[in-house]
Amino acid sequence: MLMAAASCFQTLSAQNAAVSPSEAEKLSMELELSISKGNPEVLNHLIYLPEFIARTKSKSPIIDNMDTLTKIADGFGLFHIGNGILDISKNGCFQVVHVFVKNEETHLLLRAFGDEGLNYMDVTLIKIKDSIRAADIFSYTLGESYVQLFSYLIADQTTPDAHTSMTAREKYGNLFENAIAHKNYAAAKSAFEKLDERTQNDRHFAIQYLLVCKELNEKLFRKSADRFISLFPDEPTPYLLMINEYTDSKDFGVYGMAIDKLDTLLHVDPFLNYFRGNVEMKLGNTRAGLHFYQVVFDYDPGIWQNTEKLVSYKVVNNELVQANEAIKLYTRTPGYRKELVDALYENYPALK
Repeated sequence: MLMAAASCFQTLSAQNAAVSPSEAEKLSMELELSISKGNPEVLNHLIYLPEFIARTKSKSPIIDNMDTLTKIADGFGLFHIGNGILDISKNGCFQVVHVFVKNEETHLLLRAFGDEGLNYMDVTLIKIKDSIRAADIFSYTLGESYVQLFSYLIADQTTPDAHTSMTAREKYGNLFENAIAHKNYAAAKSAFEKLDERTQNDRHFAIQYLLVCKELNEKLFRKSADRFISLFPDEPTPYLLMINEYTDSKDFGVYGMAIDKLDTLLHVDPFLNYFRGNVEMKLGNTRAGLHFYQVVFDYDPGIWQNTEKLVSYKVVNNELVQANEAIKLYTRTPGYRKELVDALYENYPALK
């Protein structure tokens, strides 16, 4: 499952890395095993709060109040990341895709896929005595790191000086953030449109606006995604969101572009061939679709959605022996679901 540091990362300096590749790989196996067993606690406790807080570089008056910061972090969901991963990866998979070094720090690239869609997370690792912990996590679906998001959150905890006049950016920026916090996406859109162009082009505001438009309607989302890509063409979030949002789209060109671009930014993830297979099947290219499903199956037979489609098409092609072999391989993977296999046999009696 684990792909060691690929050649694409060799240009990144590995000197003085706080966490060795072997230590990162050991943690990778622990994370994969815990999630496969339905246990979120390793991920829930991965963040080391003191270092996380230090990296916010916040000047908030509450920055030294660890009790208050811990309560805010808990409400923020910082200690429930594993639960979110379990929700996303239901009937799917959770894997460490790459171990790599960037800016002299060791990172893990995690992937969660299942009934709730697809997400990647870039985890910055640090060593605290003999323990390997995370200093920060960048979520691809959120488009920002948890450190960045938390720094905005604690900044909002400060009561503004009533005698200090607010700039237009502060006024509408606060309205924008507050509307998002209350899930009033129409109000957030309205506030964003009152911001000046420079502020709208700020990466934080631009990514938040993209997420707002995703909640409103597909037309707005597509327009905001095009806008964000024009500003930040090598940021992964819009491509990931497009893959999640365009699952049933017939705009195969845009869908395929998003898959290919995300794959490039990830430095290749064989799993994305599952989506390429879906595109080929929708286009009626069964042979090409089966090829992509087989590539993913050879990479990891434990990805149920892919295995189910591969088996289904093999049954249609009367390749019953191969279909049964695929099912057997799936049942040997960690965390396999017997009830899913039973349902498959019930749907295709010829397999019995």
